[in-house]
Amino acid sequence: MLYNVQYSSFYRSGVAMVIDDFISNQAVGVELGRRLRASRIAYPLTQAQLAERAGVSQRTVANLEKGADVTVASLVSVLRALGLLSRMDLLVPASETRPSDLLHERAPRQRVRPSRKVISGGEWKWGDEQ
Repeated sequence: MLYNVQYSSFYRSGVAMVIDDFISNQAVGVELGRRLRASRIAYPLTQAQLAERAGVSQRTVANLEKGADVTVASLVSVLRALGLLSRMDLLVPASETRPSDLLHERAPRQRVRPSRKVISGGEWKWGDEQ
């Protein structure tokens, strides 16, 4: 059963916190913790009940809600217990084949190679030139 959660994560000014590229990792963790806490309370579950459902310790749930570091496996377990795991697909969508790869009939990229260094400084000369 999923609940529609109204997040009450606000700065002191009353404006909801936006997670973007300009805030620190710690601030992201704290905001994520606030949102997970709001989801847990809306469910309604205690930290102990959520921990039992997720198969993690109550301390892990408390740490997650405080924004402290937890393992990815613990985060996934808590998200699954809250019915939020499917939203991870929005966070990191599956990569798609690029149209240029289809045009050139290339296989999807497996890795990225570093770009070659461009040597600048002077005019290029053949090896036998002085």
